[in-house]
Amino acid sequence: MSAEPDATTKLFFREAIVRALGEEMRRDEGLVLMGQDIGAFGGPYREFDGLHARFGSGRVRDMPVAEGAMVGVGAGYAAAGGRALVSITYMDFLMLALDPLVNYAAKLRYKTGGQLHAPLVVKTTAGAKGQGVAHSQCIEAWMMGVPGLKVVAPSTPADAYGLLKSALREDGPVLYIDHKRLFPMAGHVPVSESCVPLGVARVERAGGDVTLVGHSWMMVPVLAAADRLETEGISCEVIDLRTLAPLDTAALCASAGRTGALVTVEEGQLTCGVGAEIAFRVHEAVPGIRAARVGAAPAPVSSNPVLEAAVVPDADRIVAAVCRLLRGKP
Repeated sequence: MSAEPDATTKLFFREAIVRALGEEMRRDEGLVLMGQDIGAFGGPYREFDGLHARFGSGRVRDMPVAEGAMVGVGAGYAAAGGRALVSITYMDFLMLALDPLVNYAAKLRYKTGGQLHAPLVVKTTAGAKGQGVAHSQCIEAWMMGVPGLKVVAPSTPADAYGLLKSALREDGPVLYIDHKRLFPMAGHVPVSESCVPLGVARVERAGGDVTLVGHSWMMVPVLAAADRLETEGISCEVIDLRTLAPLDTAALCASAGRTGALVTVEEGQLTCGVGAEIAFRVHEAVPGIRAARVGAAPAPVSSNPVLEAAVVPDADRIVAAVCRLLRGKP
């Protein structure tokens, strides 16, 4: 008997990734996974657990510590007619692979007049969790301006599953960003196979006074801030971006047009950040919009827990930003 259309099962974030990969590898025999420690070990956060045993070392390939070579091989394999997912353990090391990702994979369709494509997913893990300056950065804003490259950042197990399945069916490259603090989180995922379309934001919570926008792990403090603000009589509409490139500008403008105020939240830097792009796009479409941005402090992320907390945004800072914007209060 087939599952009911709305039936769900509870999975951890990492389990949702494993399920999506397993289903897509079964559907497409040309899909190959490449990364460090993704084979018998099951991945740095166990997000590849069991796939090596199911599909073998030919399709779940442990690679050397050479991120540029990994993405280059994956892009070349994809361009030759295959399909690849390359795992970069920490987003910080994505910098080593920018040339094959940006200058080859993202431009291949344009270079060849549409004759060649690079169906490549680069999966990488971002965010602060006690691992210091070179293992904690969120640089997704760097990648949003690359023509030909799509960027997704799920915040729930359901979106981790559905967005990854959609990314693995794209003709061009997709940067899929998860967050190390999300892997142990659990949530409801559809029982039936399903995809979440890229480029569509979700209204997580309806409200009338201010629009709060976040993505990935930042949705946790955003929702906590919305709960606290509700007790102070401030109704927050909360939007989960889900996809950073292309941005769902229509959904953002529609919400900000209703509330008249916009606060963006990101774990990355404010300078040239995700929030800066959103705020200006909304400002162009919604004249007179009041806007504020919340992001990381302009400092490296320390492995010291006190200093790390001083850099990364939290619910307190989001609440303060909303109150300043709406009430002029510190």
